[in-house]
Amino acid sequence: MSFDSFEELQIVAYVTVSFLTLLVYDWLISLIREINCVWHSRWSVVKVLYLYTRYAPFIVMAIAAQERISSNCNEMTFTTILAGATIGISDLILMLRTYSIFNKSRTVLAIICVSWTVISVVCVLASIRATNAIPIQKITGQSSCLVSESNVEIICFSALLGGECVITLLTFWKTLDIYRKFHFRQVVYVVYCEGLFYYFMILPITIANLAVFILAPPGLVSILDSPLTVMHSVLCCKLVLHVREVFKLNSSRVEDEDELLPIFIIVQPYMLKPLQQYYM
Repeated sequence: MSFDSFEELQIVAYVTVSFLTLLVYDWLISLIREINCVWHSRWSVVKVLYLYTRYAPFIVMAIAAQERISSNCNEMTFTTILAGATIGISDLILMLRTYSIFNKSRTVLAIICVSWTVISVVCVLASIRATNAIPIQKITGQSSCLVSESNVEIICFSALLGGECVITLLTFWKTLDIYRKFHFRQVVYVVYCEGLFYYFMILPITIANLAVFILAPPGLVSILDSPLTVMHSVLCCKLVLHVREVFKLNSSRVEDEDELLPIFIIVQPYMLKPLQQYYM
């Protein structure tokens, strides 16, 4: 292996460890909020999605950090599929919030179901096919794993990007519509406008990952895999905590009656009478 390839793999390893550190740091600073807003709530669909999105990346990143310096590349298939599942669940949280913002529109629900199903199927197939890792010898005598190139992976990231673009555009359009009508209400800004920030933070990471996979040399193809997994987890979890904290500011109690989208509270601004609670 050339010296350039060795340096590229070292860079990928450093990025992986760096984002594992970021994941741990974010968990530590968010733990009190998580205990108050999630752990003490009843079990529900959103709580399960949140806990998976929050804690599955620790397994992914720990194994990913180890596999970069290992000659056993079989672990890459497991971590790639688990990372893909984490990203998929994170996107599902975004989709459910968009569904709630549209007041549980059946049309939006159909768009979400089709989008998430297509993206999931494409990415699972791509993950299985694209993780043919090749053990390569370093100039130091140690070994590492290099992910083989695959056009299927490009299709996976393209599908993911397309789905996130659709959800972000729907959310952006609805947010503008609501803010234009009810901008004088602070809760509308806090829930809708600030919530949109998380969508705009996630989308560029997916775009960058697709661009890197197309343009980068083989050794750097997976350099943004760890950032993609970690940032989806961090930002989607922060979105859940953000919305729950907003609801707590406007209500002294939570009644979790909706088993489909429980307790992901969105304040309905369409009525001037006392605030109602709507579940995501």
